[in-house]
Amino acid sequence: MVEFTVGKEFPLADCRGKEGFFFDYDEGGTATLTVAFPHLKPLERDLVCLEHGYIGLFMYQGIIFVSAKFGRLDGDCAYIVHLHDHPEQIAVRKFEKGTGLPLHIFVVESTTNIIQGIRTCGLSSQWTNEFGRMVEEQRRLPFNKEQCFQSVAECQQRWTSKDLLRMSTKYKLGTKEGETPLNMFRETMI
Repeated sequence: MVEFTVGKEFPLADCRGKEGFFFDYDEGGTATLTVAFPHLKPLERDLVCLEHGYIGLFMYQGIIFVSAKFGRLDGDCAYIVHLHDHPEQIAVRKFEKGTGLPLHIFVVESTTNIIQGIRTCGLSSQWTNEFGRMVEEQRRLPFNKEQCFQSVAECQQRWTSKDLLRMSTKYKLGTKEGETPLNMFRETMI
């Protein structure tokens, strides 16, 4: 079992030298958003861990883009099901109204790969079901790795993260008004 602890090394990936937002949905049905930046300030960490945010879905030339915004901090990333070792095992089950996937968010200092903050939010059933539909659509398309990366680069050159969020199917992310985010370990944050 993988453990995640604020102040410890991020066990899912080596984020050293990376900058931006990274989304994954794996064979086990876990959705994660990693926010990695060098020299993170406490305010930036708090924007992700404490602010209500938005998460969007946008499809461009068969590539799923996940965009997110927390306060003034925003970003986007591509999700390509074919890059998994076993893409046929990626399945997003259908959710009833009022339920959806949990999204595990990790704020990582990318010069050290140390977790600065952890948050878990519920994704809406609309977002989850739309993502599932997009994954199935993407899986049916012929896969050409070089062409996929070219499409990602083209999209990110053409539009900013703000543009992608504005154009995407966007959903409020977080908790009900006045509640604090789930699994917020503020007292142990660096």
